[in-house]
Amino acid sequence: MLALSQLNWQDKLHVLVGYCLLKTGRLTFDAFSEAELNDIVRPYFPVKIPLEVPIGEGSFECLEGQLTMPVSTNRLTLQLFCAVEIRALGSAIYRAHVAVSISALPNYYPASRTLRFTDVKVDVVHLLNDRYSLIKDTQFIIDKLIPGPLSGLSSLLGQPLRSALSIVTAGSTEHALAYLQLYLQGNTQRILDYHKPKIEQQLLRELESRAVGYTLSDNVWREFLFARWGKRVVVEEKSLRFYFTE
Repeated sequence: MLALSQLNWQDKLHVLVGYCLLKTGRLTFDAFSEAELNDIVRPYFPVKIPLEVPIGEGSFECLEGQLTMPVSTNRLTLQLFCAVEIRALGSAIYRAHVAVSISALPNYYPASRTLRFTDVKVDVVHLLNDRYSLIKDTQFIIDKLIPGPLSGLSSLLGQPLRSALSIVTAGSTEHALAYLQLYLQGNTQRILDYHKPKIEQQLLRELESRAVGYTLSDNVWREFLFARWGKRVVVEEKSLRFYFTE
């Protein structure tokens, strides 16, 4: 009756028992807890994504991720612990730890046996003030970007920042100047705020490239069972419930 050849005898027994419970109405759903889902998610980290900056080079790395399921919504939330770093000529001029919250709506498509996450949103990008935080002032950045002799000469002659930047920023002086002015105040939050739109864009692009979804496997008996008779998936009571009823 069932293509059970890929399962061991214990899992075959689980499927047959589940099938009987399903047919007698005693099994209406299967549920995955937050802990079970996080066991699945954990191996995918860390994830590093590019971060464009006007001066130097930047990186944004998602170090850890944890799935949670709020009671009041039918959404899964992925809490990310991340690190952002901006470097100029090999030296870190800015770094910070960031908490990111991404949420999505789970949808099940029986025809393709696929669980997909739609309406993906970056809800929060929050600066964490900890010992990892680092910010260098604008003069430090100029000293790093401009060749040694020119840097010292710039200070001695009172050369304007705009002129100094023109040495190292071909055709983009205004953009670079506006960016470096963020460092004058030594405000870690303002620099993060500048990068927020790009961070959110890159995160969503990364998720899209990974085809946010999961096809149920014939090698796992719970997935095998739901792939044959499952109808819908919802978030309920802090678990992801796979219903066998409409």
